[in-house]
Amino acid sequence: METVNCNFCGSDETTVLYSGRDRLLNGSQVFNGVRCRQCGLIYINPRPTIDEIANYYPAEYEPFKRHERLQSLPARISYRISFSKRRRIASHGLKPGRLLDIGSGSGDFLLEMRAAGWDVHGLDISPAACEATRKRGMDTFNGQLFDAPYPEQSFDLITMWDVLEHVHDPMGHLQRICNLLVPNGRYVVTLPNPESLDLFVFKGLWAGFDIPRHLYVYSRKTLIAMIEQAGMEVLSIRCVTGGPRASIWSIEFVIDDKVNNPRLKKFLIKVIYSPVWYLAWRPFYFVLDQIKAGSSITFTCRKR
Repeated sequence: METVNCNFCGSDETTVLYSGRDRLLNGSQVFNGVRCRQCGLIYINPRPTIDEIANYYPAEYEPFKRHERLQSLPARISYRISFSKRRRIASHGLKPGRLLDIGSGSGDFLLEMRAAGWDVHGLDISPAACEATRKRGMDTFNGQLFDAPYPEQSFDLITMWDVLEHVHDPMGHLQRICNLLVPNGRYVVTLPNPESLDLFVFKGLWAGFDIPRHLYVYSRKTLIAMIEQAGMEVLSIRCVTGGPRASIWSIEFVIDDKVNNPRLKKFLIKVIYSPVWYLAWRPFYFVLDQIKAGSSITFTCRKR
């Protein structure tokens, strides 16, 4: 474990916002989420070191793994639509060029972009994910962004889907990303939205905290300041990729925490992962997205 200063402004003055344990691994250790009193950045402190953090990611870890329980046609259609939506968001107004997807997993988004004419490249810390991407005929680097042998100004577009909250040095990542982009190159990042209705409702059981894997939580104001300091400007902020799924995780945390009867708990979890539940709440979350109160938020940025 390590105690760190604010990654953005360097201050060590903080206020504890929330505390919690690792619900994914059923851990007993309590972690604190703190807010920097100077710039507002929220982060876990103390936190696992880079060497220790791997212990908090089980071999089968995958952010949407739980939704394998949704093996219905609507769920599969929704999954494909989500990647089509990401393609439209990331490439809006751009001609096909060279793409780097950081946290590319097994390459689903890369595959979508390649079909649209892009020269695609992935980066992931998981050897298994990188091998899966290569088997699909796409280039990927296994390791950290700082170790990747990419020359400066070598990408027209860089994407991070639900990744920036996991990294130990977000400011360093943003600066490296800016250096890798061509002039006027595009950067698209999606992450949990702390100004969402979900956080207001679920509070400490909000899945967006995902203690301790989510090392950082970014308010719009703070992330805009970090992006600008790195040498980019924010073009748009939208809630377009969340929907009911992230809320279902939070509801499951509530059920785990509040319901003691095993049979009732099993029944309720089955209900919230049912296609009927998923589809019934879609219109509600569409409205939330329009007012930027959805569970995830996407920033589209340009290198200055």
